[in-house]
Amino acid sequence: MAAPLWRRGGASAVDWVLVFFTFLILSYPLGMIQTLGDAVGGVWGDLIFDLTQAAGLGVVAAYFGYFFATGHTLGMRAFDIHVFGAHSGEAPHPLRAAARGVLSVGFFLAAIDAYGLSRGGLSENLSGSQAMWRTVAVTGTLVVLAGQLWQLVDPAGRTVWDRLAGLVVVEDVVPKTMPDRLWTPWGV
Repeated sequence: MAAPLWRRGGASAVDWVLVFFTFLILSYPLGMIQTLGDAVGGVWGDLIFDLTQAAGLGVVAAYFGYFFATGHTLGMRAFDIHVFGAHSGEAPHPLRAAARGVLSVGFFLAAIDAYGLSRGGLSENLSGSQAMWRTVAVTGTLVVLAGQLWQLVDPAGRTVWDRLAGLVVVEDVVPKTMPDRLWTPWGV
């Protein structure tokens, strides 16, 4: 049976809190490296900046890519839901998991930029390109939300993102990797 929206939302909240705090923790040393790149300047400084940005965003892709390939993220494990290939019924192929991880990076960027460019006094002082990017980020965030809410009308209970990645998220299944599991918050 497809995992209900409330379980998916709870699992997603746990995952995004973990990813966000990991991203913040990693941002400090990467910020120091970026400062070194600013001191170096030129092409090397730009390269250092780009590499540190990629490393920071790589945390998001790595978290979701790795855990989707195992059949569940830490949030999914906490809410006793699992992800499988829609046609095979097995843990997702690493390429599908990587694609879903990259998609998560896009979701992350859209949400962070939509928040950052829309909050408080900053929104009045945006340049033309920043205002355009804010519109793109807010639109992207709304598309992500609509794709998640699609689960409410989908006959199989899948989101748009599940369908694009060829995945299905189900509840109360004991995967082969956890046959000895004895307890969950929803019963034995």
